[in-house]
Order: sequence, then C-alpha cells, then structure tokens
Amino acid sequence: MTKGESSKPAVEEFFLPDFCSAPVVLIVVLIAELTAFVLVIARNLPGEGAALWLDLARISLFLQWIGLTSAGVLCAMRKYLMRMPLRHAASVSFVLLLITTGVLSEVAFELARYTGIGQGFLPGNHAGFLLRNLIICAIVSVLVLRYFYMQYQWKANLQREARARIEVLQSRIRPHFLFNSMNTIAALIRSTPDMAERTIEDLSDLFRASLKQTSPMVSLSDEMAITRQYLRIEELRLGERLKVNWQIDALPMDAHVPQLMLQPLLENAIYHGIEPQPHGGTVDVLGHFDAQTLSILISNPLPPEGAPRRRGNQMALDNVRQRLVLVWPDRATLDIQAADGMYRVQLRFPYEGHKP
Repeated sequence: MTKGESSKPAVEEFFLPDFCSAPVVLIVVLIAELTAFVLVIARNLPGEGAALWLDLARISLFLQWIGLTSAGVLCAMRKYLMRMPLRHAASVSFVLLLITTGVLSEVAFELARYTGIGQGFLPGNHAGFLLRNLIICAIVSVLVLRYFYMQYQWKANLQREARARIEVLQSRIRPHFLFNSMNTIAALIRSTPDMAERTIEDLSDLFRASLKQTSPMVSLSDEMAITRQYLRIEELRLGERLKVNWQIDALPMDAHVPQLMLQPLLENAIYHGIEPQPHGGTVDVLGHFDAQTLSILISNPLPPEGAPRRRGNQMALDNVRQRLVLVWPDRATLDIQAADGMYRVQLRFPYEGHKP
C-alpha cells in the first residue's frame, strides 16, 4: 500500500532563470556583446578600421560590467522576487536593472573625469550620458524580461500538455488492470470467499492509491508497492504456476517515475508468457543503476513451440513508451526483444530523486 503520493511542480513557478547558473550568465554576456556591437555600428561609419575596434572594446567592457553586475543583483534578489506576484517581480526586476545601470554609469563617468580613463569615449555632458544609458537599459531590459517570460510560458504550456497526456494514457491502462483483477476475484468467490474478501480489500486499497491525482509521478518505492499488490492478486489466481524473481536491490527507491509504469508490463508478462504455459513459469525483474540511468529488465518465457499465442494490441507497451517519452524526451527508452524462448522488455530512464 502506498502512503500518499507526492507531487512535484510541473514547472518552476518563476519566470526569471537562475542568474547564478553558467548558461544564463553566458546569455547575459552574449546580450551585452550584441548590444555593444549595435551601438558601435551606430556610432561609427564603415571602414574606420582601428577606431571602430577600439570603440567596440571600450563599449564592450562597459556593457559587460553592467550586464554581469545586473546578473549578480538579480541572482542575489531571486529568493525575494520569487515571493512576489509575477507583475510585481517583473516591475522590481526592471527597476533594479535601471538602478544598477545608473549607478555604474555614474561611477564610470566620475572615474573618467578624475583619472582620465576613457577620454574620447565618454561624452562631456554628464546628464546626457546618464540619460542615454538609462534609455538603452530600459529598451534592452524590456526585451530581455519579455523573452524570459515567453520562455517561461512556453515551458509551462508544454509541461501542462505533457501532464494531461500522461494522465489520459494512465487512465487507459486502469480498465485493463481492473478487468483482470475482477476476474481473479470472481474465480475466488466460490472456492475461498474469505480470500476473495481480502482480495477485494487489497484491490480497493490499490485503486484508492492509484486514483489519487495529486501527481502522475511517484517514487519508485511507491510504484513497486503498487506492482506488488497487483502480483499478490495474480498469485492468488495462478498459485504455484506464477513465480516472480525480484533483483532490484541496486535501484534507488527515491527515483522519480511515471505512476503505473511497471504494473501493465508485468500484467503483459503474466497474460502472454505465464498463463499459456502448462506448468506456469517465472517472471524476472532485474534492476541496474549506474548513478545516472536506471535500467529495469522484465523477462518472461514465450509460449511453447506450436502453442497458440495470445494476440494483443500492445496498448500497454505503447502507453508506457509514450509516457516515458513525455517525461524524458530523448532520454528514456523502452526496448523489446523476443529471442531464445524469452520475451524481454527493458526500460531505461534518467535518475531524478523524488521530491516530496
């Protein structure tokens, strides 16, 4: 029985990225350099040669100073900005960028006046220099903040769509599981009514856990608990004909996985591999973990040579594969192999610790 399901936010609930991270700092550097290049082209005529490159170096140094300092300010203020409503956070961020630009412009002007550094680069008009920098900062800041907001909205929409599709796929699996479970209970009612009653209680607990929609993702330990509950019901129906060999000690039980990922695969293994066998068989569940990727191999015997094989539409396999792709695009796989009398399904997906 799972003890509650933990939820994970579908998307980070803040539109500004972490300005302390290297990728975002790189974006700031590129934006500052692009702005410097545009300003140099606007200030100089083509073909001025050395003067153009000297002007580019000076403006680049100044804008990189402003850009990296602004990134540091937003990084330091991030935890406070995240507590504000989105509009307030955007407004405060804009004001912080203007203040930072104004202060650094004032420092640069005073340094140039008292040390002589930057003569010919800074204009003599103090107010004009400050006003020009603030206007440029306002234009660039609006564009950059708008870009980050649109990226945030795009990622949020993608994750909401993915979550909705995961829940739809998950709901398609449940009836398949329910019908087989009810058949198991029906087979027990006449022969062992007490056991049938206990099985109904197990099934009720199992569905109560699986129908809680706080999140379509659960920890691997909760997923294993759901799967073992299903297997207990099947073991009552098949008796000694069903054996399950668990070798999963290497797997981290806090890993983040789609709910009802393993149960339909084991249900397939039993329906197509164990039930057709005259004497039943063993389902092997083998787990491997290499610190970055989890691998789970589920194998079952194929029906004997010449025995009729049950046809399936592979809905469970397709649903599990689609849910893996939605959660981890290009990083998760579901591979199938039928060889040497065995049917093998192998899942591979990245490790992400489950967040309560």
